[in-house]
Amino acid sequence: MQDTTKLLSPAVFPFGNKGLIVYLAFLSAFVPLTTDLYLPALPSMVQVFSTTPQIANFTLSFFMLFFAVSMLLWGPFTDKYGRKPILYIGLALYLTGCLVCIFSISITMLIAGRILQAIGSGAIQAVSMAIVKDCFQGEQMERVLVWIQTLVILAPMLAPVIGAQLLYLTAWQGLFVFLCGCGGLATIMALCLKETLQNATEGPALQSLGRIGYVLGHRGYRILLLVFSMMCMPVMSFLSTSSFIYVNLFDLSEQQYSCFFAFNGCFAMLAPIAYMRLLRKLPRRPFITLCFCCVACSGAAVLCFGSGSPYLFALLYAPVTFFGSAVRPAGTMLVMTQLDTDNGTVGALFGCVALLFGSISMLLCSLDWPILTMAVGTISLVTGLLCLAIWLVASFRKMFRMTG
Repeated sequence: MQDTTKLLSPAVFPFGNKGLIVYLAFLSAFVPLTTDLYLPALPSMVQVFSTTPQIANFTLSFFMLFFAVSMLLWGPFTDKYGRKPILYIGLALYLTGCLVCIFSISITMLIAGRILQAIGSGAIQAVSMAIVKDCFQGEQMERVLVWIQTLVILAPMLAPVIGAQLLYLTAWQGLFVFLCGCGGLATIMALCLKETLQNATEGPALQSLGRIGYVLGHRGYRILLLVFSMMCMPVMSFLSTSSFIYVNLFDLSEQQYSCFFAFNGCFAMLAPIAYMRLLRKLPRRPFITLCFCCVACSGAAVLCFGSGSPYLFALLYAPVTFFGSAVRPAGTMLVMTQLDTDNGTVGALFGCVALLFGSISMLLCSLDWPILTMAVGTISLVTGLLCLAIWLVASFRKMFRMTG
């Protein structure tokens, strides 16, 4: 990675620009790492806690829901109290949640631990997004977002593989011990981070939450927030159903499942690299339009033919993974640059609404579908079509500020 970025404050992190980007990627990876590491263990945990797959999926859907809501609250607080204090609070809550999960004796206790992890992750994610906007601008920000996305995608791609291998050596509790170690490492590195907030918001703490209304009042931000947040739904539907599709429907082992999961992860990782090398040179409007069309078409193919075999399902879903990931840097850049103030709130709202849509897709997947591949295909198809329609109307009417 070439060090082409320039920090607004060179003393933010003692390990330089590359070190800061890697650390921000590590913080951003907490959510995919926390959700994906124990996916291989979900089917067996259903038996351990004598529960159902639908209730076991609450450990995912509740995590996403509480993560999204908490992130919405943490964002304005980072603009008032600073990035570091909120980061410390988030890491403390995350570590506490890990301990609760490790010592869980019931599915209810496990869900409670996941909720604590989610609230802590919300603070961690809000801080990482705010620091990106604090320290980088313009094309520099876009490059940083792409590199962070590339590194973050490694987490969901490798997490099930790591989780499957850990299950060889330990029980499911060992997965949360691993996550606890990640939280401890992030805490140690946080001690080296300098405060990046330059102009704190004034007034009482609760008044700072009013900035949410101010940010949402911006029409361009509001429209783009809706469009690019909805694109989380196909990904989250896949995350919540993939282990049951591959293990239960296609009768694969946990290790085989991790390989198929990694196959789709490769497309997600290649997409931002392809974007920086080639796709970002395309006109932005037609490129984003193409991505939405490909997601919809791939969803239709999965809906019709995805239940044929694990290989067919993986191949048909690959375009959703690739184009859904390729559109993310351009979409994030557009959303983040609609306003020039309230960096913490702008980033937190984006993460919050995206995860709310993701939680909705997970809850939809918990319905009584005849075959779970139908859930993934339907959600991908409908999401692609809705995003395409809103994007075309808003672009034609010039309802937002186009950058790049």
